Amino acid sequence: WHDFALPVPALTICELLGVPYADRDYFQKLSTARFDLAGGAGVSLDAIGDSLAYLGGLITEQRRAPGDGLLGSLIRTHGDEIDDRELAGLADGVLTGGLETSASMLALGALVLMDDDEMAGRMRAGEGIDDTVEELLRYLTVVQVAFPRVSVRDQRIAGVDIRAGDLVMCSLSGADRDASFAAEPDRIVPARPAARSHLAFGYGIHRCIGAELARMELRIAYPALVRRFPAMRPAVAAADLQYRRASIVFGLDSLPVHLN
Repeated sequence: WHDFALPVPALTICELLGVPYADRDYFQKLSTARFDLAGGAGVSLDAIGDSLAYLGGLITEQRRAPGDGLLGSLIRTHGDEIDDRELAGLADGVLTGGLETSASMLALGALVLMDDDEMAGRMRAGEGIDDTVEELLRYLTVVQVAFPRVSVRDQRIAGVDIRAGDLVMCSLSGADRDASFAAEPDRIVPARPAARSHLAFGYGIHRCIGAELARMELRIAYPALVRRFPAMRPAVAAADLQYRRASIVFGLDSLPVHLN
């Protein structure tokens, strides 16, 4: 986890925003706390506040000397149109939204590849990488629940009565494993025709803004991993792997491996 899954998105996003890479562990903790339901709403709100406070200082520095990253480019181009709070919110969304989720996806996908020599072999040979990544995104769906919706009127959906004002939680992982979406949804089928219609990044106006960045990371990192360590295997039995509890983001606490 800390040697592969976390550094890939951390390096990418820190470089993109101009955040010192030395702060990656700090932001990983904030990102984890934000999605951890066990800690309660207060912990999540504190993590958001701490993140915005740090980014506010970063933006002050970028205002003085805009760098080559996303924040510096926005300040140079639209500096008079965007205030510091808006910039901090944008940076916070990119950093915390793309760090924990991508790291979890990289670790879980690596676990799948270690368990499927045929799939890993195709990935190693550069065959069907895009299709395999999309199917892994559908199969794993690390962000399990979409943003809450509030019904604006009384309605009936799939036989369920929903009243105006009701809070509706949409299960993205449930949708991506629904038999009406794909045949044998609990199997990984890289050439699945419907794979690219998955909801791993959400849908509509709330679709993840970093979806294409995440895809690029996965398409580069997975083949590089299986080529560099073709004999890599989990160092513990599957039953002994520790998964996160009460988290919106499905993921592993750690993934120890034998490289050879």
